[in-house]
Amino acid sequence: MTLAPPAVPTSARATTTRSARPIVIGIVALVVVAIVAIVVFAVTRPPARGDDYLSPTSGSPDGARALVHVLGNQGVRVTSATTLAEVRDATADPDTTTIVVYDYYELLGSQQRQMLLHQAHRVVVLDPFDDELADYAPGVVLESNGTYGRIPTDCTLFAAKQARAVTISSYGYDVSNAKNDVVGCYQYAADTYAAIQTTTQGDQVTIVGFSGAFTNGSILESGNAAFALNILGEVPNLIWYLPDYSDYDAGNGSVSAQSLTPPWLTPLLILGGVLLLAVAFWRARRFGPLVAEKLPVIVRSNETMEGRARLYERAGARGHALDSLRIGTIARLAIVCGLPRRSSVDEVVDTVAALVRRPRAEVAGLLIGAVPPTDAALVQLSDELLRLEAEVTKIARS
Repeated sequence: MTLAPPAVPTSARATTTRSARPIVIGIVALVVVAIVAIVVFAVTRPPARGDDYLSPTSGSPDGARALVHVLGNQGVRVTSATTLAEVRDATADPDTTTIVVYDYYELLGSQQRQMLLHQAHRVVVLDPFDDELADYAPGVVLESNGTYGRIPTDCTLFAAKQARAVTISSYGYDVSNAKNDVVGCYQYAADTYAAIQTTTQGDQVTIVGFSGAFTNGSILESGNAAFALNILGEVPNLIWYLPDYSDYDAGNGSVSAQSLTPPWLTPLLILGGVLLLAVAFWRARRFGPLVAEKLPVIVRSNETMEGRARLYERAGARGHALDSLRIGTIARLAIVCGLPRRSSVDEVVDTVAALVRRPRAEVAGLLIGAVPPTDAALVQLSDELLRLEAEVTKIARS
């Protein structure tokens, strides 16, 4: 026979619920901030590039293996590089070397770009942004994106004249404030061109804003192949440089995690942290000030028993009182008889009946079955339980 556990007071449940609210609100706030960050990043990040975009060994539509293969057949030695160290190792003679660099995510810093200009007298830069232009072509700025289409030759650049026309989707570069003389090709706005050639620090620098024309999927359109072969095949050696993350350490502080972080991310994280702290402070104040409270006093067991007995008497709950008496008696009898803690009531009854040599039905009625109809009968049954326990204890210890 078991007793139901006491119910948790309503006030305790309410306190638990109130204490959990700040945690729930904080989690919701973090989730909202994370969702907003993901959405903003998805909207503002630059277009994704495949891992094999302009790869000299990739045969996919985005790779450039076809162009590299034809350059090799024309006697141009093409060397693939992913670090500045590999570029330096592959440069035997700057006068007979062209470096083509595609740094879409701007992994190189200013000092690294300056080092690159000293490696060869011909540098072809594909799709550069403003930070790159400041080093490769000072004064030239990225103006806008051009529209896809076939553009005829409109300049004196040899590669453009050989191509006659190219089919491109390009960036446009404004040369109105260029520090050095420039030759612009494929114009689609005032002083804005898709390709320019200038001289920087004594080196010939060609800016090409339509890298897609060099890919396997577009190289055969219009004069794309003629332009690419002539701009990259002027001299016998070509270094195809696609920077990877290993060049971070060579940046001398120019490239850092902060420079690669979108400018909106840090303010958004700070705002989310401030919001979380404000919500936690607001909810915490609702608990009120801390109150000094003495530790609970020690209550004697007999006082507790008498108090509970008075409650049972006032409520007329003889059944609960009898259950408490029997549960305590059975537990103590099991210990006295040396029975395991998980012994059943029937095992206790059988053992006790054997020890005191009474009929099992009599012991079972005393420990389980008898129901006193009055308070006097309850007191008499309690006395009998005490006598039975004393008798069993005496026999077990003798």
